[in-house]
Amino acid sequence: MSESTMKIRKKFHLTSYIKDLKHLNSLDNKPEKLIPIAKRRVRTKMSLSEASEIIYKHLMDRSKNDTQLHEDIMSAGLGEPNAQERLKAVVENLILEYKIDIDESTLIDNLSPAESVFAETCGASLLDDLLRLPDVEEVQAIGQDIFLIRNAEQTMHHRKFSSLKHVELLQDRLALCGKKPINDANPFLQTYLWSGSRLVMSRPRYSDVPAIHIRNFLVKDVSLDLLATSQFRTINTQMAGLQKKLIKFKSSFLIGGGTNTGKTTYLYGLCEAMSEQDRIRTLEKEFEISLRRRLSGKRNILAVREVEELGLTMEEAFKPILVMSPTWIIEGEAKGSEINQAIQGSLRGHNVIVTVHTNNRDSITSDIYDMIKQDNRNHDVADIMNRIARAFPILVYKRIIKIKNVNYRVATEITHLYVEDGKVYVKPLVLWDYEKLDWVTTGNKFHQSFKERLIGNGATAADFAEFGVW
Repeated sequence: MSESTMKIRKKFHLTSYIKDLKHLNSLDNKPEKLIPIAKRRVRTKMSLSEASEIIYKHLMDRSKNDTQLHEDIMSAGLGEPNAQERLKAVVENLILEYKIDIDESTLIDNLSPAESVFAETCGASLLDDLLRLPDVEEVQAIGQDIFLIRNAEQTMHHRKFSSLKHVELLQDRLALCGKKPINDANPFLQTYLWSGSRLVMSRPRYSDVPAIHIRNFLVKDVSLDLLATSQFRTINTQMAGLQKKLIKFKSSFLIGGGTNTGKTTYLYGLCEAMSEQDRIRTLEKEFEISLRRRLSGKRNILAVREVEELGLTMEEAFKPILVMSPTWIIEGEAKGSEINQAIQGSLRGHNVIVTVHTNNRDSITSDIYDMIKQDNRNHDVADIMNRIARAFPILVYKRIIKIKNVNYRVATEITHLYVEDGKVYVKPLVLWDYEKLDWVTTGNKFHQSFKERLIGNGATAADFAEFGVW
């Protein structure tokens, strides 16, 4: 057997094994399929659902008096790898001890008996292994049907839940692990798995059928140079060079785009270009970017997030960052009035990069104005537009562009925003030509006020000469 095909043997847990034996022998009025190995001579043939029911009952009963097992069940349900491996080993032992022989025709395809039982008792059922398939951006269960989304393209999977009740049972288990209820009184739930994947579930009366949406945030470890290759086709080499200079000389950025257009991956590419001397602070609803783990070198990175149960909103969570002496403040997916804190932070001298969700390039600034209004205060429209342009002199917009039947997440423009005599100017520097399917430079130049900001951070005209923007 080649090294690439060998599987690591699961660790044998003697303590768990003994606890399982004791629990088995403590059962009263054992039916034939619950008689332990010492008193049975033949294996009992049964379906996956029958086997899962036996194993699930065993685990639930034992977890009442076993804190570690209870914690493993909760963690494994949210996808924590170590807890999952420990429970798979326990399940494998229980299948042997109960002498269960599972009908192969009822197993989840491509999964072993132990993996199938684990998926139905502690994991995500028919979705469990699909979440880990390469490049799967989202898995959706809509009623009994299962859909996979890769590279913004949807396919229906051949697996199918046996009933709507099957879907609701999985919802109940995931909700229990996530410690948030889903029921008739609360028919909608949003939480996060261990990996940071977003879990959204709904059921009647809110939705017509029970539904599960699991979004994997596939933040690729990219650089601006890599984004300029044919593999990504997000930018070209000139755009990569321009943005590396803008990062070096500390320009704030606003990155906009619709769902799944690669905003977070693009954000990572900008962060990769930052100096190891830069102090980076990130703010998100959940920890998704994971810069400290992903960026190489010895870096000063701190991630903070919203904590709803403490009343720490995104807006309130932003304020302490300002006194942490950050070189860069990164805000992922601004959706509410916290965008006002990002604007103030940039205007007060911090370097800020923010991503916003918007399907219309022309409405970015008005969308931001709508976010700011969520604080229920009075705001002057013209003043807000001026502040946005002064805070974010560089705007990048992302779209999904289909080229020869392949979807690419393209930066369709890099635009310079500035204010002169109280008026906001929008000057594209690079634009995507939708007929030629390539980028064109516009010849527009940086405004004097922006050049002075860059010069203050060490830039010279020579640094930007090749890009034609100075």
